[in-house]
Amino acid sequence: MPFSSLLRVQNATFIRGGRLILKGIDWEVRRGQHWCVLGPNGCGKTSLINLITGYEPATDGLIQIGSDTFGNSDWRAVRKRVGLVTNTLTTYLEPGEPILHVVASGRDAKLNLWQPPSATLKKQAHGLIEAAGCGHLKKSLWATLSQGEKQKILICRALMAKFEVLILDEPCAGLDPVARDQFLSWMDEISTWPEAPSLIMVTHHVEEILPCISHVLLLKDGSVLAQGDKSQTLNSQALSTLYGAQVRLSHKTGRYALQVSSRP
Repeated sequence: MPFSSLLRVQNATFIRGGRLILKGIDWEVRRGQHWCVLGPNGCGKTSLINLITGYEPATDGLIQIGSDTFGNSDWRAVRKRVGLVTNTLTTYLEPGEPILHVVASGRDAKLNLWQPPSATLKKQAHGLIEAAGCGHLKKSLWATLSQGEKQKILICRALMAKFEVLILDEPCAGLDPVARDQFLSWMDEISTWPEAPSLIMVTHHVEEILPCISHVLLLKDGSVLAQGDKSQTLNSQALSTLYGAQVRLSHKTGRYALQVSSRP
């Protein structure tokens, strides 16, 4: 694997319950790249992320993070280099957990701390919360936050660990239009930070593709439809095939929009 590679998936196949979900996926994320994994519901996006993070084993193929290969390395240690922000994480956090503790717990990938974090961790957590524009929440409890606020706090928690890759699995799910726009603007800002991780945004909405996204992976029915540089991969023809309908992609003020013009 080239030194600049952070993540590599080679001929990955995944079968569950007799159903072929992923079919020979090849994909590589290099240092400095930001990716969007785009596709309709049921195309295999979440299954692909589960293989990368080690929560599901591939039926066949190769998963590599840096020089570590799944099956030959301790993925509990490898997982500390790849952050995952997903709504399912919210179900494991205690309602009464202080926000500072939620963020500080990201350093060691723990949840619901048994004892207060150190003064150093608290200071770092507080700095991230302020950077997210959530300084007014620093004394709040987890249960009192809105969905948008929870997403920002989970991002802060992930950034505490200084991941090389940060996967955002449907990060805007449940957000109203204003909260979604504010959240996406903040994520685009994070991408400019000197030590920002490579972002992988998983979504089925082109409207959520940030200006910082450099590459796109299009998944359809468990296979790679197309992948590569955003400017070459993302177009009306490819998206019409992806979604099975005639669509028109437009790009304005740094953001994309999709209009469905006909259905099969």
